[in-house]
Amino acid sequence: MRRRRIWIAAGALIFALLLAGAIYLRKIAAPESARLLPEADGVLYVNIAPFRLVSDFGDSPITISRDSEYEAFIQATGFQWERDLDEMAIAVHPAELTQTPFGVRPQRRFSEIFKARFDAGRLNHYLHKLASGVEKYRNFDVFSIPYEGRVVRVSILSVNLVAASNANDPAIIRGMIDRHLKIALPFGGPRLVSDYYRHVPLGSTAWAILSLPSSEGRGTTLPLPNGVEFQLPAGAVTVASLRYAGAIQFRAESFTANEADAKQLADSLTNFLQLFRAVETNVQPSGPDPDVKAFFDSLKVEQRGIRAVLTAELPQGFIRKALTEPPAPPAPAEKATAPKTKPKNNKK
Repeated sequence: MRRRRIWIAAGALIFALLLAGAIYLRKIAAPESARLLPEADGVLYVNIAPFRLVSDFGDSPITISRDSEYEAFIQATGFQWERDLDEMAIAVHPAELTQTPFGVRPQRRFSEIFKARFDAGRLNHYLHKLASGVEKYRNFDVFSIPYEGRVVRVSILSVNLVAASNANDPAIIRGMIDRHLKIALPFGGPRLVSDYYRHVPLGSTAWAILSLPSSEGRGTTLPLPNGVEFQLPAGAVTVASLRYAGAIQFRAESFTANEADAKQLADSLTNFLQLFRAVETNVQPSGPDPDVKAFFDSLKVEQRGIRAVLTAELPQGFIRKALTEPPAPPAPAEKATAPKTKPKNNKK
C-alpha cells in the first residue's frame, strides 16, 4: 500500500512538472498569430487591446476617419477594427515584380493573421460576395479576392482567427492553414521569430523583427521624416519593441555581422540624433513641444559587442498626439464692422 502511494505521488509530481514546463514554454514562445506566419524578411506584431487605452489618456479620444469602402464593410459584417481587433501579425515578403500604372515595379507582398471578435457567418457571407473564386484546402475555404491589381487570399481559420495574403504563390496561405492545424508546437513559425523572439522584452505589446535587404543586397534603408534616409549595415537584423513598465519604453536592437559594423551604426545613430535635436530646436523658436522634447531627451544609443541598441521612453502625451488626428483649423473670424452713425448736423 505504501509503495502504491509513493508511485501515485511520484506520478502526480511528474505530471505537475510536465504541466508547469508546458505552461512555461507557451509563456516564452511567440504569440500564436506570429507563429502562423510564413518565412519572410520581416515580422511585425501588435497587441491592439492595450493601445485602446491610449485614446483615454486625455480628454480627446483617438478619432477614426472612415471611407465609404470601410463603412460598407462594417455594415455587412458588423466588424470594426478599432473595437474588435485584438491582435495583428504581419509577414513582410521579398519584393515581387508587379504591373503598376507606372510600369512594372518591385513591390513587397504581405501575409497577415488577425485575432479578433467577429461574426463568422456574416464575414463568410461577405467574403463569398467579394471573391472571384473559392478553393477548398484541408476543409477550409480560401477566398480569392481581386484588389488593386492583385489577388488577396483570405481564410477564416477559427472563431477568432483570420489569415490573409496578397503573395502570388497560393502555397503561402496553405502553409498558414497547415501551421494552424499543428499550432501546439511552441517554437514554430518563421525563422526570424524562432531565432530572435527571445530578444523581445517580456511584456512587449508591439514588436518587430526586421531584416529587409534591398534587391541589390545592401542593408535596409529606413525612411525617416523630412525625406531623410538612414542606412543599416548589410545583414543586420533589428528587433524593435514597445512595452509599458511604469512608462512606455521603446527599444531597438540591431544585430550586426561584427563589432566594427555595430560601432559604425551606433556612431551614425548618435550623430543623427544630435543633428535632429539641433534642427528641432531651430525650427521652433518658442521652444519644442514638451512631450516631443522629453522623448528626444530620453533617447540613448549604446554599442554592446555586435549590437547597437537604441532606447527611449515615450510620454503618454507623445503617443496621444501621434495617434490623434489634428483638429481642424478654426474658421477665420469675421471682421467686426462699426455700426453706421448718422453725421452730426452742425447747423444751429
